Amino acid sequence: MLGVGRLLVGLACCLAACRAPAAPASGAAAAPPPAAVATAGDSATATPGQRPLQRVAIGVPGPSLSYLPTYLAWKLGYFQEEGLDADFIQISGPPAMAALINGELDFSTLLSAVGANALQGGPLRMVQFQSVRVQHVLVARPDLADVSQLAGKRIGVDSLGTLTTFETRKLIEHFQLPDVALVATGSELERIAALQAGAVDAIIASIPANLVAERQGFPTLLRIGAVLNIPQAGLGTSETHLRDQADLVERSIRASDRALPVIPSQRDVVTRIIEGYISLSPEDAQLAYDQVVDSYTPNGLPTDAQLAAYLDLLQATAGAPPGTRPEQMVDFTIARRVAAELGLPSPAESR
Repeated sequence: MLGVGRLLVGLACCLAACRAPAAPASGAAAAPPPAAVATAGDSATATPGQRPLQRVAIGVPGPSLSYLPTYLAWKLGYFQEEGLDADFIQISGPPAMAALINGELDFSTLLSAVGANALQGGPLRMVQFQSVRVQHVLVARPDLADVSQLAGKRIGVDSLGTLTTFETRKLIEHFQLPDVALVATGSELERIAALQAGAVDAIIASIPANLVAERQGFPTLLRIGAVLNIPQAGLGTSETHLRDQADLVERSIRASDRALPVIPSQRDVVTRIIEGYISLSPEDAQLAYDQVVDSYTPNGLPTDAQLAAYLDLLQATAGAPPGTRPEQMVDFTIARRVAAELGLPSPAESR
């Protein structure tokens, strides 16, 4: 069985993608050149007689299972088959949004920041969703066997006004838990440490961070996505790209969409890729896969209810003005066309 040390290495690689960052104003300054975390390398080299592949720069906060379809599409060669050389760039926060606005990035997977920018009148739009159920769990002391036992207890979140706080308040409301205290304990590793020290009774953790907590004797009480149908990640771009680079946008969405049916149907293939991507053992890659496999959209689109829930999240965590509407932050024109061309099922058809 994998030791906690190696699992912590994998966890550290993906923690940055687990927060819902605040979005900058639409006039943010230009970002410095971002650092590449992965490129297609020789797997994306055009064969003799083919046109050179067109580079597509995708901004990511770090490795995360939330945008696994796009990474999977790269590993399976779908971007190359669409004539694209996918370049994953590690960049987050305001610099990522500035790079997206200025055209230094073609896409960002930070949809919370993209959506908030759009709702504040900015030029960014969400154009595809991938994970449509948040990939977080509730981890608790070993003597707490049911969510109802959290009444009167302390739940650790990263900081107030963030995704983990939003989720916790929704859980308190859903399960009607009285007298629950929210404790800001910092990063995910700090939340696990606070749980171990007895400073809190439960925490919100991402997958696969919960595997670290479980190794330390703290079981997972609840997969939050089973209760809160809130989208988490996908692809966002600029209105300029939608107008002037529509073909690039379409081919990128198609590549990612082609990976969506692979996730539920080819467990061994996907777990092997997760193993290398997040630096997990084969056993932990399988555990992580089993906990997120049903969190992805079947067609690259959210349901109306999921989109409304995402708007609720942005209004609570990212400064989205009241009275805004979900359609103000999205443009699914291309995504709908691609899903139809590929024959991808609607959520109702996929059940």
